[in-house]
Order: sequence, then C-alpha cells, then structure tokens
Amino acid sequence: MTPAARAARAPDLNAGIALVLLTACMFAGSDATIKYLGGALPVLVLMWVRYMFQTSVLAAWQLARKGTLRLRSRAPALQCLRGLLLLCNSTAAFYGVQRLPLAEYTALSLLAPVATTVLGALVLKERVPPSRWAMVGFGVVGMLAVVRPTGAGALGWAALLPITGALCYAAFQLVTRRIAIADDLVVTNFLSALFVTTAIGAALWVLPLDLAPSLLKATPTQWVLLLLIGIFATAGHLCMAGAVRLAPLSVLMPFAYAQIAFAMAIGWLLFDHAPDLWAVVGTLLIGLGGIGTVWLNGRDAGRMPA
Repeated sequence: MTPAARAARAPDLNAGIALVLLTACMFAGSDATIKYLGGALPVLVLMWVRYMFQTSVLAAWQLARKGTLRLRSRAPALQCLRGLLLLCNSTAAFYGVQRLPLAEYTALSLLAPVATTVLGALVLKERVPPSRWAMVGFGVVGMLAVVRPTGAGALGWAALLPITGALCYAAFQLVTRRIAIADDLVVTNFLSALFVTTAIGAALWVLPLDLAPSLLKATPTQWVLLLLIGIFATAGHLCMAGAVRLAPLSVLMPFAYAQIAFAMAIGWLLFDHAPDLWAVVGTLLIGLGGIGTVWLNGRDAGRMPA
C-alpha cells in the first residue's frame, strides 16, 4: 500500500475504541495499585518509582529512534511549565487517591475537559458558545453532587485534590497544544517525565524520607506492584497515543469515561466500596459534561475551513 493510499484509509474506529477502553482499564488499575500500596510505602516514593519507570522507557524509545539522548527543545520555557503542571497534577492525584474512594476520585479527576473550556476562555480568551458553557454547568453540578460540601456523604477537603489535579491537567493540555507545534511528542513526554522524576528526587533528598531504605524494606509482592504502577501508566499513555492515530479524538474520548466504571468495579472488589446514589448521579453528570465538551470541540473543529 502506497503512503497516499494509507493516508486516505478510513479510520479504524473499532481498534481505536478498543485501545481507549484498554487505556481506561490501565489507568484505573494504576490508581488502584497506588491506593493499595499507599498504606505501606510513602507516596513520594511511589511517585518517584512511577516516573523513573516512564523516564527509562521513554529514554530507551528515544535511543531506539534517534540513537542518542541529545535533546533540544525550541520551547524550553513551555517545557518547564509543562513539567511543573505534570508534577502538580501527579502530586494531587497520588495523594487524592489515598484519601478518597476510588470511583469518586476518578469521577472528579475526569473534570479536565470541562476545566479546559473554562481555562481556554479565561486564559486564552477563546470564544466559548453557550452549548459548551452548558457542558461546564453539567460538570459543576455533577462535581457538587459527588463532593457534597456539607451533610451526609461529604468528601471533605480531600475532594480538592482531584479537582486541583483536573485544573492542572487542563492547563497541561493547553500548554501541550502550544508545544506540539515546536517539539517532537516523544521528546516532550521524556522531558516532562524527567522533570517530575528529578523534582521528586530532590524532594526526597530534602525531606526526612529515605528512598533506598523504603525500597529495600519492600516485599517481593510490593516490588511487583511498584512495577505494575509504571507498566499500567506507561502502557495507558502508549495505548492512547495509538488510539488517536486510528480514529478522531471526538469519537474516542467518550469511551475514556469507562475509567469510572472500571474504578467502581475495582473499588467494590478490592476496597469494598460502592458509590451511593448521589455519587452515581454526580458521576453521570460529570461524564455528560466531559463527553459533551469533547463532542462539541470535535464538531466545531470539523466545521473549520481547511
């Protein structure tokens, strides 16, 4: 098949959707493993191992592609900002999943598409039509139903962690869009992972947390689970990267919300927790807001002149 014929080939929707569902499963598995290990190992140690694994995989990938690790960025300031946003997102995520039920944490963390709309309007001065503001409204109402600031079932201050993580990830996505014009995606992801690994390593060196003793005390089972965190997260990112090459993002992203269903199932099986009615209703509203946002973005992009 010639390159022109391959370019004209129709999107493989089934394969793309299957990869997104696998991504959702991988991310839910990673979160559950982090939550499980958080009771035995310091959270910063878990974060360092997870990003050291990703940094190593991406370094090997870059060596296989280019034969060298000499990296140059045409947007170094944006690369540093992207790394900082990833660090903030990951810190909120790792601590948030320890303090919240898995399903509720996952639902709140998936507010990122809605948050992207708000940040795009406030920071980039993008024009946001009423239909997309309506999706923001669904997300906010869903968030309040899940969090319930007061009364029975309230999640407390810990709910701010996944919400903060979602805001950081939304900003991370906006910065990524700017960087994509200047730098290679593999290089960008390697630099961000290296930034986070280095920052956490510095924090472990300063704080009264000993990395080596913590890892030496880990049991063989815990070591397997530590590796699984890195494998799940890295495989999830690679599956998502493969999916977007096969089908339009607007088609794929609604299926990413299957991560909530996986989180509910894992939370029930491993942690004996099932969301109550308000949490389920809020989760559905967050999913509606996120899916609607992605669909509207895809529709608007399709209407833009070539």
